[in-house]
Amino acid sequence: MKNTIIDVVITFAGRFDFLEKCLNSIYRGATVPITINILDDASDKKKKLENSHLFQYDKSKDVHENVVSFHSKRNEKTEGFPRSANGGSKLSNSRIICFISDDVEIFPDYFDNLVKVLEDETIGIAGARLMFPLDSLTESRPAGKIQHVGVSIGIRGEANHPLLGWSSDNPKTMVSRECFAVTGALYAIRRDLFRAVGGFDLIFGRGYWEDVDMCLKVRQMGYRIWIDAGLNGYHYGGATLEIDQTHGMDFNKNAAIFRSRWEKLGLITPDIWTYG
Repeated sequence: MKNTIIDVVITFAGRFDFLEKCLNSIYRGATVPITINILDDASDKKKKLENSHLFQYDKSKDVHENVVSFHSKRNEKTEGFPRSANGGSKLSNSRIICFISDDVEIFPDYFDNLVKVLEDETIGIAGARLMFPLDSLTESRPAGKIQHVGVSIGIRGEANHPLLGWSSDNPKTMVSRECFAVTGALYAIRRDLFRAVGGFDLIFGRGYWEDVDMCLKVRQMGYRIWIDAGLNGYHYGGATLEIDQTHGMDFNKNAAIFRSRWEKLGLITPDIWTYG
């Protein structure tokens, strides 16, 4: 058996249409040994049965024959991202964990480049340059434009996505850099470091701010949070909200928890101008 390098953890919340695209991109990009681990956060049982093929290994799509194992686990009730991601991380035991939301598609060279990025032991978490899908038809998701090149802090202490909506071929969007935080939509960390910080903090309930919180914990330990222009993908963004309007209800509460935890330590300082 190949020595697995990366555990891919897909957090799934009921968007079967997006999950298929996500999985297809992972199969295409598996140029290094990986595991695929789906944590199903209480999706509709009838629809899951209709889409059962998505929760089984598809050898015909594993073009590089590098998917070492395939696991799927379902929560009986909705737990949210932090608990689901932590549970998904326990389905395998590779040295790198890559968390991928079900509405993300990675570029074919993503895993190759990720292994190279994390060879730098000063980097604690590696984030990706994300664009809106090329087939997007909504004004709020301009097709092919930038969705994420890191998370910054504005002058009011709010988290921002700098360069949102910019053209992906603009040189300013192609800079690999240390940044305040990166989105958990496509988020890679070494397993020993993930364990050291205790995984995603369950105080954030169903989600929001837990990814930024982990970035600051990792930075506190002396590591860099890195956005790399060689790590690319498409991110629809907000797919779960379209089928579950309650999903974002914890946002303001979690923002308050985050600020109360970190403001006194002096780590929340405005940095949005560094992207200019």
